[in-house]
Amino acid sequence: MSQSFVSQKYSMKDGSNDLIEKLRQGNEAAYISLFNDYYSLLCAYSRRYVGRKDIAEEIVSETFFNLWNNRKKLGSVSSIKAYLFKAVANNSLQYLRKLKSEKKIEDYFSSTDGSNIGFKEVAENLTEQSLLVQELSIRIEDAVNQLPPQQQTVFRLKRFEGKTNKEIADEMGIAVKTVEMHLSKAMLSLRNDLKDYLPAFLLFLLLK
Repeated sequence: MSQSFVSQKYSMKDGSNDLIEKLRQGNEAAYISLFNDYYSLLCAYSRRYVGRKDIAEEIVSETFFNLWNNRKKLGSVSSIKAYLFKAVANNSLQYLRKLKSEKKIEDYFSSTDGSNIGFKEVAENLTEQSLLVQELSIRIEDAVNQLPPQQQTVFRLKRFEGKTNKEIADEMGIAVKTVEMHLSKAMLSLRNDLKDYLPAFLLFLLLK
């Protein structure tokens, strides 16, 4: 990659379609700006799966490497941010599956820094199903964090703490109808954000 592009500035405020088109055309300034904007975020995201900073950095670097090498195939991508996060999640899970197939999973988790979410406890009995459950939990948490503040609070009180609409209304100092409105809007947003996991997400709601 030519060093002459490193000092150029590219505005990430440009529309996603415009950015994708620039990447497809081999615009290195756009690629470098994308890398700088998302590398740290994606490393933190991958680390939630694999539990190790060094492995997460390798996974994210490889994801960006593959993005550049396959940039001409980005025509069907509508959101580069969603594409990157999904690719990193898939690559992180693939890494864990590879460890499991090589029967190295227990040794691996004994060397993690403890920041992974619950994987160490299931290391000995890790299955494809448990990986998917962990992935769904992370995706749900991320989606809930994107909700507007009041919707997020109402959803957490309802689904995570099991409170009634009346209890939530009293705690937040709002009307029960307002609680119902926030819940309805939150559910619409979450169903859209988690459409790829909809059957599992609906089961999650039923079990809460």
